[in-house]
Amino acid sequence: MSDSKNNNSFFDMNWKHFEQLFNGKLPYPAPPLSGQNGDTVSWVEGYIKDVLNQALPNVEVQALKHHFHFEIFDTHNNIIVKIHIPDKEQARKIRLKLNPYQIRLEELPDDKIQAIRLSTQVVPSSCKAVYKNGILQIHIRKQPIDHPFLNVDIRFP
Repeated sequence: MSDSKNNNSFFDMNWKHFEQLFNGKLPYPAPPLSGQNGDTVSWVEGYIKDVLNQALPNVEVQALKHHFHFEIFDTHNNIIVKIHIPDKEQARKIRLKLNPYQIRLEELPDDKIQAIRLSTQVVPSSCKAVYKNGILQIHIRKQPIDHPFLNVDIRFP
């Protein structure tokens, strides 16, 4: 068989019958027929919304829009967190809280809270935060790993 015939047999497959065998819609559309210029990526947004609605039926996708994209960088001695907050006025309203294990952003729109779990334990009192060019950058010193042994008194009743 020639390569062109193999490729055509792939496109000529009965995709509706294939979907029925798997009890539902495939995560991707049937490939466009030869000669058609269909947008093969437009289905992604709809598919993601469907998956979120099935996995989290009581959570609206719109509720997730108030959570900010963030990046965590782990250096030898520090943790650096970059939180993308494009609106400067919104950034001014946010309250930043920190404990040794996570960062919490409070007073987001609709009284939402966003928690960011840190990869290692940190020293909260070492935190420095600066907002610049749409990014809130947070520097925190890591908790030292070398835990010294402490003497423990033994009681004898």
